[in-house]
Amino acid sequence: MADTEKEYPDLNPDLEVNTDDMIVVKEHPLEAGEKVFSFIVLVFGVIALKLSVDLWFSISLRRGPRIASAAAVPVFVSALWVIMSLWTVIENFKLTTPLSKIQGMGEKIAKALAYALPLNVVIMLALIVAYCAALVEGVSFYIATPAFLYIAMCYLTRKDYLKNILWTGIVMAFIVLVFRVLFSVVFP
Repeated sequence: MADTEKEYPDLNPDLEVNTDDMIVVKEHPLEAGEKVFSFIVLVFGVIALKLSVDLWFSISLRRGPRIASAAAVPVFVSALWVIMSLWTVIENFKLTTPLSKIQGMGEKIAKALAYALPLNVVIMLALIVAYCAALVEGVSFYIATPAFLYIAMCYLTRKDYLKNILWTGIVMAFIVLVFRVLFSVVFP
């Protein structure tokens, strides 16, 4: 046992462990926007529950609603979704966020959006929308996709512009080989 303690001193049970250095104290238990997000999840859960109950009743018109119906699982899952998200909303509204001290709703929304959508995210979302719009407008997949990949990689890395051409070519070759050749997917 003595040899083991010399080889691995961290495994010695007699040593005291100071946990003070490991404790991280956060000023607010929630991040900006978490309360609103949990409420949005609840709203979508209620919509899913209504749709699944409607499905359950439409399937069960002939025999009446049954637990063994095909729509019983969606009803159960969406009801569980509503219960859990309602619980989350209730618990989250007891906690504070960095926005809790701000009085104006407009300022709260602006700060939450600034936190949730930093500049890089907004630019990438704009690139994705532009890519989708190009495909809808009839630009070939073989033109729009490499352009999107190259621009996105150049923006996110902000260096290695020549390497990004190589990476774009590798990704496109992989996409074409796997999806077009192997799975016979027709690209737009």
